[in-house]
Amino acid sequence: MEETNAIYRILKKIRYRREELKEVIAAGLPSWDEYNKTVGEFKAYAMMEQEIQDLQKDYDGDTET
Repeated sequence: MEETNAIYRILKKIRYRREELKEVIAAGLPSWDEYNKTVGEFKAYAMMEQEIQDLQKDYDGDTET
């Protein structure tokens, strides 16, 4: 598998999970602790997605000559 394909597959899974979490949050959670945990997970996935995108940009920039 090419690196690019692997990166896109990872990003696709992260985005899918973020959408799931968004729906869970919108539907409501039984407790404040569950809400905080779910929002924290959502934010973590958003940070991972951004970090992967930034690393890919850096990598693409390094390979251009």
